[in-house]
Amino acid sequence: MSLSYYCSGDINAPAVVLLHGFLGSASDWRSLLALLKDDYHLITVDLPGHGSSQWLEEDSQGADYFCHRLEQTIQAIEQAEGISLKRLNLLGYSLGGRLSMAYTIAFPERVGKLILEGAHPGLVSEQERSERYQSDLQWARRFRQEPVADVLWDWYKQPVFSDLEDSQVLSLIDERSQGSGLLLADALMAFSLSKQPDYRRALTRIKADSPLSPRVHYFHGENDHKFAQLGQYLLVEHVVYRVHPVTGCGHNVHREQPEAMARLLRALF
Repeated sequence: MSLSYYCSGDINAPAVVLLHGFLGSASDWRSLLALLKDDYHLITVDLPGHGSSQWLEEDSQGADYFCHRLEQTIQAIEQAEGISLKRLNLLGYSLGGRLSMAYTIAFPERVGKLILEGAHPGLVSEQERSERYQSDLQWARRFRQEPVADVLWDWYKQPVFSDLEDSQVLSLIDERSQGSGLLLADALMAFSLSKQPDYRRALTRIKADSPLSPRVHYFHGENDHKFAQLGQYLLVEHVVYRVHPVTGCGHNVHREQPEAMARLLRALF
């Protein structure tokens, strides 16, 4: 079954598929879309269990089944609009970025540029995986048992969101507290970083296989120190082609600095 998607912009222009992060929806991109709609064919997709996309029993299989659903969705768009989406540009934020990596590895011929925003390529050690699994399991239990708004208040107090002011946290909670805690818990565990392979080697191998392989770019906010450091590691390891720090923001670049991100994307496309 296809995922829920929304098309905007110029159908004859370069295509950009955008995947949001955990807790979000396709509408998270609205500020960025408004800045790009005149020059690009923009396709925003709701992840399983988010927005209007249904959660299927098979989604519990994780990233592999997601790649199947996203490919089904892209084929459905091609058929509905009578276009080809080969060599599309894929932009993913956080969880959406991790799933974008999985899709690019599964369907490298589909992707021209892979743009990662604050996304983790995968944990290396078993200890890291175990610690992350236990953390995600605890959050999932809370999402299943407590009011979503109460859990979100603590969620946005994690270090990666430390640059957010209380007013910004409250705004996010207001937007996202209507989601199903049960579905969020299912998605959190199915797509847990603890279960994700380390994609670094696979991305590097794709790059070496063909001059037409996807070119990977990495965006991070200047205040997002964890992912700034990770981006530099990926650059040194030749996993990404270029790192793009964005001033005046933390983990969520496209929400906090959409104008700056739009300028950088225009330069890439």
